[in-house]
Amino acid sequence: MKNQDDKIKISKGSFVNFKKGMIENDYIIGEECGSGAFATVRKVKSKTTGQIRALKIIKKTKSQDSARMYLEVEILKKLIHPNIMQIFEFYEDKKNFYIITEICDGGELFEQIVNKGSFNEHDGANIIKQILSAVNYIHLNNIVHRDLKPENILLDTNKNDIIKIIDWGTARFFEKNKKMNKVSGTPYYIAPEVLLEKYDEKCDVWSCGVIMYILLCGYPPFNGDTDSEILNRIKEGKFVFPSEEWGNISNDAKDLISCMLKFNPEERLSASDCLKHKWITGQVQKKIDIKVSLRCLENMKKFHAERKLQQAALTYIVNHLLSKEEKNELLELFQSFDKNGDGVLSKEEIYEGYKQQMDEEEALREVERIMSEIDIDKSGTIDYNEFLIAATNRQKVLNKEKLEQTFKMFDKDGNGSISLDEIRSILGNSFTDQKVLESIVKECDTNGDGEISMSEFKDMMNKIIN
Repeated sequence: MKNQDDKIKISKGSFVNFKKGMIENDYIIGEECGSGAFATVRKVKSKTTGQIRALKIIKKTKSQDSARMYLEVEILKKLIHPNIMQIFEFYEDKKNFYIITEICDGGELFEQIVNKGSFNEHDGANIIKQILSAVNYIHLNNIVHRDLKPENILLDTNKNDIIKIIDWGTARFFEKNKKMNKVSGTPYYIAPEVLLEKYDEKCDVWSCGVIMYILLCGYPPFNGDTDSEILNRIKEGKFVFPSEEWGNISNDAKDLISCMLKFNPEERLSASDCLKHKWITGQVQKKIDIKVSLRCLENMKKFHAERKLQQAALTYIVNHLLSKEEKNELLELFQSFDKNGDGVLSKEEIYEGYKQQMDEEEALREVERIMSEIDIDKSGTIDYNEFLIAATNRQKVLNKEKLEQTFKMFDKDGNGSISLDEIRSILGNSFTDQKVLESIVKECDTNGDGEISMSEFKDMMNKIIN
C-alpha cells in the first residue's frame, strides 16, 4: 500500500481550480488596476479566505482563444518559482476568461524605468538576476516565454524589489533541438532569429539583454521612429555603448549584455551561464539573517508529514493562505541555498547549506530525510513551495483559522465532512486506486464512519506540530 501511496504526487496545480460558475459567487469584485485592448485587471477579495487577489478578465475574440487560454493556464499551473506570477483559479463564461492570480502592488518595471531614467548597477543586477533565474527555470522545464519586456515584469510590492514575470499568453512548450517558427514578441525586445522564423529558447536571453541595457541607461539598444525601423536594426544586430551614458558603467556589465545580445544564438549564453557571469555574482551578494536561517533549518529538521492528506493540506495553505510577508521572509534563505539559480533546490545544494550548520555526516543524514519527506511532488528537487512548507513555523501556519479554511476547501459539498470522492478530487481524479484512497481516509477517520470530520482533520494536522 505504501508503494501505491507514493504514486500520488501532490503539487500546487492540484489546487488551481477550473470553474464554470459565476465568479461573483466566490469573490467580491473591487477596483480596476489596469486595462488593455482585450483585458482588464481588477482587485478582488476571496469570500472564503479573505485573501486579496488580482482578477484578469480577458475578452473572447476568436474560437482559437480557448485553446490558447487553456495552454497558458496549464503552463502557469506547472510553474513554481518566486519570480513568476502565481495562478489560483480559472473561470470561463460565454464572453470572457477570468484568471485569479496573486496581486502585485509595486507596478510595472516599465514605470520604474520611466520614473528613474536608469538604475545603478547593484539595483539593476538584482532585478536581472531574478529575471534570469525565472528564465533559467522555465527553460529547464522546456517552456519559453517569447515576450519578455519591462511591461510584463511587475514589482511585488512598494516595499521590496522582488519581481514577478507575468503575461504568459505567448508562452509554449518546446522540444530540445527543434526550432520554433511562429513570430512572437514585441519590437525593441524581439530576437533577430525570431524575425527570421527559426529560433529556440535563447530568444528569451536576447530579451533579457535588451532589458538589462535599458535598465542601465534608460533607452533601448535598437531604436527607431517606427516599428519597421526598430525591427530592421534588430535584424542587423549592431549596437553600441555611447560614452555619455556608459562611461561610468563597468566593463563586466557591458560584457554580459554583449554575451546576451550575440546575434548568433549558438554563441549566445544560456540563462544558466548568464547567472554565473561575474557581473551577477559580484553585484548580488545579500547577507542572510543568521537567526532566521537557524530557525528555518530547525523547522526543517522537525518537519514530518508522511500522510498524503497532511501534505495536500500544507500545499494548499502555503499556496493560498500564506501572506506575502510570510513567504518573502524565507525567500533570501531559499535563494542562498539555490546556488545555480534554477529556482529549485537539489540534494547537493541543500547539503552544502546544511554543512554550514552541522557536521558532514549529520548533514548528509538530514538531507536524505528532507528529500524523502519534503519533496512532495516527487520531482527529485525541492521547489519554493515545498521549501516554505518545511521551513515555516508550523504553529503559525497551522492555526485554527487556516485549518478551518482548508477544511472548507476540501469539503467541496459543504456537508461538514470530507468524503472519499472529495479525497479523490483533491489528489487528482485520475488516481482511482480505491484501496489507497480508503487507507488515506482510515488514517484520520477515528470514529469509523468512512469520512473525515473537522475535528478529525484538525487532530491529523496538529500531529505535524507535536
